[in-house]
Amino acid sequence: MRIFHIITHFDIGGAERVAVNIAKSQTTGIEYHLVEVVRGNGEFSQSFIEELHDCSICCHRSHITNNKIAIILFPLWFIYLSFKWKPQVIHTHTEIPDLSIYLWNKIFGWIFPTIKYVRTIHNTELWNQWPQIGRKVESFFKKKHANIAISQSTQLCYKRVYGETPSIIFNGLQSVKQKKFKHIIANKINILFAGRLEYQKGIDQLIAVVNAFKCNPKFYFHIVGDGSMKEKVHNTLRTSTNVSFYDKIFGLNQYIGDFNYLFMPSNHEGLALMPIEASLAHTPTIINNCPGLKDTLPEKWPLKVNNNNINDFVQLILSLENTTHYEEYVNIAYEYAKTNFSIERMQHEYEQIYLKA
Repeated sequence: MRIFHIITHFDIGGAERVAVNIAKSQTTGIEYHLVEVVRGNGEFSQSFIEELHDCSICCHRSHITNNKIAIILFPLWFIYLSFKWKPQVIHTHTEIPDLSIYLWNKIFGWIFPTIKYVRTIHNTELWNQWPQIGRKVESFFKKKHANIAISQSTQLCYKRVYGETPSIIFNGLQSVKQKKFKHIIANKINILFAGRLEYQKGIDQLIAVVNAFKCNPKFYFHIVGDGSMKEKVHNTLRTSTNVSFYDKIFGLNQYIGDFNYLFMPSNHEGLALMPIEASLAHTPTIINNCPGLKDTLPEKWPLKVNNNNINDFVQLILSLENTTHYEEYVNIAYEYAKTNFSIERMQHEYEQIYLKA
């Protein structure tokens, strides 16, 4: 059986990581391919491709770097791949691949009537930029019975907006051997933020919290990410002596265990991978109690605040100077992640769906 995963580009990203982790399965009789819609030219695209080759995963590179042009021309390129490789299952991840496959099906789908479609819903909010197009694409995936949610939060949000209750398969991750991060500041509590510098990730709250600690010598913040709010973050915090900035760190999951805490003040998520990776690396996560974040940790997780309240975050972080319960937090988070988010469980559950094709 030949499975084609369609992703936006060959570069680091949560949805891309899920696709790779599924495709790493060693199940006999299943061959995995990864196809990018938009050519990845990021700093780490080559490392991403090398990882695919190392895992014997077939990859198909786009030649177009513009998102809109790549989507429009994708059907012409993908019909060639379809005739050549004859996939039995097409599995899409996020809006650009979803729309691209929708267009391909409208033009050429009649040639391949037996193809099964699988679509992973990675976010609680969909089609914010293209709502009218989104309604047509969602109608297509619902008719194909393709939808899989990655958390209860994405399931409930999808049902509320589109009227369907998709089944749930939790994203799966595996423990990664940890390395030392050379920029850790000794004798301080090192707190990591890593994510797109966009409203969704709670950037205003991040700025306010880091500012609140600019005169506190106990805490040091590491901010990893790029996005439309990058200038605001850097301009506001550039005089702070308790923060370092990094655009990207490839293989960050290899270093996350060297930080004392991960900080995620997101406003919403689909199912955030970072806190799961942190838990598996024995690093506790401080979170906003929002959909897609709260699903990654136990219901009674102590390191969370409601409504992204800045004062509550400040008081919570101040309390972390007392390390009495640190090992308890580490163990609770690790056991929860290991039980609920294993890569083997995710691979098995998706492959059961593929095999029904």
